[in-house]
Amino acid sequence: MEALLLVLRWSHILGAILLVGGLAFMRFAFVPALNDTDEETRSRLHESVRRRWLPFVIIGITLLLASGLTNFLLFNSTVKAEGWAEGQWMRENSYHAIFGVKFLIALAVFYLASGLVGRGTGTAWLRSDRSRWLGVTLGLAVAVIMLSGWLRNLHTGPAAPGTEPQGVRLEQAAQAAADTKDRYEDSAAGSAFRAEGDEAAAEPSAGTEPAASDEPSAEE
Repeated sequence: MEALLLVLRWSHILGAILLVGGLAFMRFAFVPALNDTDEETRSRLHESVRRRWLPFVIIGITLLLASGLTNFLLFNSTVKAEGWAEGQWMRENSYHAIFGVKFLIALAVFYLASGLVGRGTGTAWLRSDRSRWLGVTLGLAVAVIMLSGWLRNLHTGPAAPGTEPQGVRLEQAAQAAADTKDRYEDSAAGSAFRAEGDEAAAEPSAGTEPAASDEPSAEE
């Protein structure tokens, strides 16, 4: 299972790199660089780049959809199997709502990105103003990434029923140590133990001869 989750995470990251990285390059590097060229050269370069970028867009969308949905289903099954928050963890954290918003925005990103590299007449309005729609698509993709980070933080919820965060455990350990110290200092047993220790320190050890006096004896 761990190997599968790792492969799914890598696939999701790779898909995001392909799609978002390509959008950023097109919006901030390629399209502005073509502003100084004539219309014929601009159209020829757009067509050449479109043909080369289209396969990567398809691969990126496929990786994101396949890995994202699989991760969602596996995580849901884990939460139900382990009984997080007695089955109410998803509702308490609004996980399904956040995922739903992320998924809808991601579908919009997929549609716009596909239209920008397509040739159909139904999406010609996107290619007529590439700079604007590349910016819109990139902004939506960044929103998806932010929502993904939010969901990823939620994935670090209770690893097992009844576990508590590390900070809480440390605080409880410190409190337990303080309580133990207080019980030792205040209890009768602690007082008796300290009294015995004081008496033992005051009495000379067995077998120890008294120290010779420096004063001369009366016989001398």
